[in-house]
Amino acid sequence: MDFTEFEKKLNINDSPHFNHTVDELNKLIQQFMLEIPFENIDVQNGVPISTAIEDIYDKVVIRNRGGFCYELNGLFKAYLDAKGFETIQLAATVHAPDGTQSLAGSHLTLAVKIDETYYIADVGFGDLPMQSLQLTRSKDVSVHDVNGEYRAILKGNQIYVQKCENRHWVTQYEALFKDQPSEAFTEMIHYNQNHPDSIFVQRLIVTKPTQEGRVTMSNENMTIQKQGNKYKEAVTSKNYRQLLKHYFNIDEQVVRLEE
Repeated sequence: MDFTEFEKKLNINDSPHFNHTVDELNKLIQQFMLEIPFENIDVQNGVPISTAIEDIYDKVVIRNRGGFCYELNGLFKAYLDAKGFETIQLAATVHAPDGTQSLAGSHLTLAVKIDETYYIADVGFGDLPMQSLQLTRSKDVSVHDVNGEYRAILKGNQIYVQKCENRHWVTQYEALFKDQPSEAFTEMIHYNQNHPDSIFVQRLIVTKPTQEGRVTMSNENMTIQKQGNKYKEAVTSKNYRQLLKHYFNIDEQVVRLEE
């Protein structure tokens, strides 16, 4: 597959001397996350989600959209594979702030093997750093980001991706350390875009990290996090398209916000 337009969008140099290093992986993660938002507009509009790479490429690169985990991590994996990285897909269970969990294995995340060490490389989750997380059994290895401190712990054959909040490590999601075929996510994709209990069906979520924090749009508010401070602006039927364009460079109708 030709990724020329994808690399232009991400301002990536298509060098013939590509280095399969952690630094190079981190550059790709950062550029992807800064340019391509996590969003569920199609789910909100009742538009079926396709996980065919050609369709995701058209949506994200050609039509200047984002997507949710199956789309974003699916596209990123296809690109990493094309560049010669060794990647695997993991099925993860998300831990919500209120203590509840998503359906088991409903989040698709990636791990990349570099020099016999695996790194979580997830560009399709709402709150992760703009770099990879080394998968380790040590609790002392973490990365710092403008939005916090994160780590990926391996216990037995289970991975725990965590964020430090108020000096305590809180699990964002956990995943079985086992490569999963794309078919393993079919049922979960259907659930997340159709079931009334799915958070993606219930609410609009558009979010993207920035160099200074994060911007997030919901049905009610546009939230701007900047250097530890948080600002909110009300989302209405009259201003939501302007907000989408300004913060995410998306020009798309959200039917539910028109009601």
